[in-house]
Amino acid sequence: MLKGLLPVASNTELPKQTEVVIIGGGIIGACAALMLAEKGVPVCLIEKGEIGAEQSGRNWGWVRKMGRVEADIDLSILSERIWETLDIRAGYKTGYRKNGGVYPCDTRAELDEWAKWTRDVAEPRGVDSIILTRAQLEALLPGGKRDFVGGLYTKSDGCAEPFWAAPAIAKGAQDKGAKVFTNCAARGIETSGGVVSGVVTEKGRVGCKTVVLATGAWTRLMCKHLGLDFPQLRLLASVMQTKPLGGAPDICVGASDFSFRKRADGGYTVARRNANTTFLTPDHFRYFLHFLPTLREKRKLVQVRGGLSFFKAWRDGMDWSEDQQTVFERTRILEHAPAGKTLASGVANLKAAYPVFENLKPEQTWAGFIEGTPDALPAISPVKRVPGLVIASGFSGQGFGPGPGAGQVIADIVTGATPSVDISNYTFDRFDAA
Repeated sequence: MLKGLLPVASNTELPKQTEVVIIGGGIIGACAALMLAEKGVPVCLIEKGEIGAEQSGRNWGWVRKMGRVEADIDLSILSERIWETLDIRAGYKTGYRKNGGVYPCDTRAELDEWAKWTRDVAEPRGVDSIILTRAQLEALLPGGKRDFVGGLYTKSDGCAEPFWAAPAIAKGAQDKGAKVFTNCAARGIETSGGVVSGVVTEKGRVGCKTVVLATGAWTRLMCKHLGLDFPQLRLLASVMQTKPLGGAPDICVGASDFSFRKRADGGYTVARRNANTTFLTPDHFRYFLHFLPTLREKRKLVQVRGGLSFFKAWRDGMDWSEDQQTVFERTRILEHAPAGKTLASGVANLKAAYPVFENLKPEQTWAGFIEGTPDALPAISPVKRVPGLVIASGFSGQGFGPGPGAGQVIADIVTGATPSVDISNYTFDRFDAA
């Protein structure tokens, strides 16, 4: 369990009926609950473990527009506007602030790619990303020892605190009338005449007209139980939290082989960038052709490991009865030991590039599972085959920053409003071929 994750007190009495049930208490589910509660919509947020205890509390905490692909950047622009209001709307601190973000570049080719992105994607949308020369980068990040040629910089980007954000937003939703239930696993979604009619949980049934699946790395299993196909693979990302460290930069930095950002407690979140691990499961073979183009492109960035995880995933993936204990109760919080060698290499690369980190002291380390899709874009949309079902998953390790925007889009969909951003790139039906 993460040390420092803010607790959220669970409501006690599960209602017999509500308007909307959100399954999944991460940043996206919490934001959707807040925004629906603000509109006066009766909503229950159901979480099998604790609010924000999986990837929403385990990520780097970046809130960025920088580097987003054209199909995805508008959601981050919307989210930035919402982040600016969240502390007031929720009534609790999320830790959001604009401290800027930069990608230092090792090669001229890398810098040229970001220059093209700036011209083609950022500038037409008014995003303030700029290309830094070597001297400008050194002025922004003094004391460096690595020979970076320049970098991509976005002054208006920033960060929030993953240990605070989802819990703060969920508590704000509670204060506005939403019901939040932790340690309450959803076992299945009921339909009547093919239309959503309720959710079966370990603590009883809740009738509803709409269900939002914001279940992160668990979405593939939930969809399978409904007869839906959602190609999704898990990637393990490892992170270190340091003790407070003076003299180091207060900016989000992502080089090719390390990343860091300053935390509200004065320490840093450090990771090895571009190095995740995936453990072989039956889904790797089932979705091999879906992910083949991505694997070819990212083969140097993802380490594939075998082992007992294959058999555990096979067991967990078997269908279940909703009147018996499920995998969601057996695994309240999805976690794994961090990849020690990968994390150590990221720390070593950081120290070599910026000696101010030479004396950093670890506070804790952890790992979390990212849920990847073949095109690295999420599904945020209704499901045509199951009226009343809305999917919000598959953010491929980039869901924390866009979480508030996704929550707003979910609230739009549920209430029948025009979505706040174009969701044509986010349709669930691009995956579900049936």
